[in-house]
Amino acid sequence: MQYIDRLLTPQIASKDVKADKTVKPSGEPRFITGQNCNSVTITEDSVVIRAVSAETAVQGRNYLRQLSVLFDGQLPVCSFEYASPAFPYRGFHLDVCRHFFSVEEIKRLVDIMSMAGYNIFHWHLTDDQGWRFEVEGYPLLKHIASKRDNGEYINVPYSYCGIYSDDDLRSVVSFCAERGVTVIPEVETPGHATALLAAYPQFGCTGRSLDVERRWGIFKDVLNPASEELWVFLDKVIQKFVSIFPGPYIHIGGDECSRDQWNANAQCQALMKAQGLKDADELQGWFTTRIAKMVSSYGKRAMGWDEVVDAPEIDKSVVVMSWRGLNGARVASARGHHVVLCPQSGLYFDRGYTGDSFEPKQWGSFTVRDTFDVDLTMEELPPEQRKLVLGAQCNIWTERISSGRLAEYMMFPRAFVLADSLWLGKNKDWDRVVLRREAMKELCWKMDIVCSPAAWDAGREAEDQWKCV
Repeated sequence: MQYIDRLLTPQIASKDVKADKTVKPSGEPRFITGQNCNSVTITEDSVVIRAVSAETAVQGRNYLRQLSVLFDGQLPVCSFEYASPAFPYRGFHLDVCRHFFSVEEIKRLVDIMSMAGYNIFHWHLTDDQGWRFEVEGYPLLKHIASKRDNGEYINVPYSYCGIYSDDDLRSVVSFCAERGVTVIPEVETPGHATALLAAYPQFGCTGRSLDVERRWGIFKDVLNPASEELWVFLDKVIQKFVSIFPGPYIHIGGDECSRDQWNANAQCQALMKAQGLKDADELQGWFTTRIAKMVSSYGKRAMGWDEVVDAPEIDKSVVVMSWRGLNGARVASARGHHVVLCPQSGLYFDRGYTGDSFEPKQWGSFTVRDTFDVDLTMEELPPEQRKLVLGAQCNIWTERISSGRLAEYMMFPRAFVLADSLWLGKNKDWDRVVLRREAMKELCWKMDIVCSPAAWDAGREAEDQWKCV
């Protein structure tokens, strides 16, 4: 006899759901939407999913997928209810610039994450270390910006490269759509632009020749807001995104932009004077607003990392991703911006689980429990600001992740635990998460997913070190 409620992610609403018999489904499940609750009923003769909406019906199917894996292609005879999601935005982010993931690897991750209730794939397509899609009229993006020298091989020339064709992009979008997942493409502006400037140095502030960056970090070469040629190019990028990605959002970056070259550049200084901008922070705000309005002109909505609210004012339509803790969400929501939470301490899954030296971590570690403890509901905020929290996402940056398998190790089981928080909100329950630990491991084993064996709750005495501030 199995307790079904101890198997499924995100955790279901029903408790002590027992099943002592399994059946081989003979047909497709029947869906009935527009109901006042969500449920799955499996009998010897049929499978029926009743749901509040089409979106929650998708998660009913995902529960069936999990059960089919866990029960080796059969389904347990049982009935249970499950929640509607607490947040409309349930995302995961993948950096394909530092490490290039094949289309097959991306689809594998999307398939797993969609099964656990995620509905957003944030695709980080450009950065200092690589540009990963083509734009008509700009061939050097493929021939220069998508490649970098790899310094790991001494005295042996080796180029690390990768770019997605339009067919590749459309294939991922179609795959995601079949699983109820929306793709958000990202172009990094105005910083983290070395790869672009290596191909087209005229878009920068110095015009000097650059190489695609092979180091990790923050670099001084940034885009020149005063270059109209740059704005023509960015318009083409946005048009490209609009033609391929049907979702409502386009991410325009905005993080870690150095001000040094703007302060030293005569064109930038002239632009600041003409626009009545007091300093370079306001210049970034001006840049954010201009590109956000460009995105809006094509019927989409811009998103940006939380540095965009370091400027006193930006276009109110911009959705702000709070990654430097939760303060970005506090500031942005107070100004009337919608926000998405992705604080480093808890939701940056490229960090390790422990302090052990063998882990492929970077810049610290946090436990599975720390991921669970992130306050996605932000109860501290006034009600009108809490309403602006769309949800959250986990981020995978790949400076030290060299394969899809390693990414899986960093993501699971933390991604399963975050799924509970995104679906259940303030009703999440750590004790019930712990009850499902073995089921999570079994699901990973049967789906050939690399799952970290690290302790879930280690080092709690030092928990204050990683709290979101």
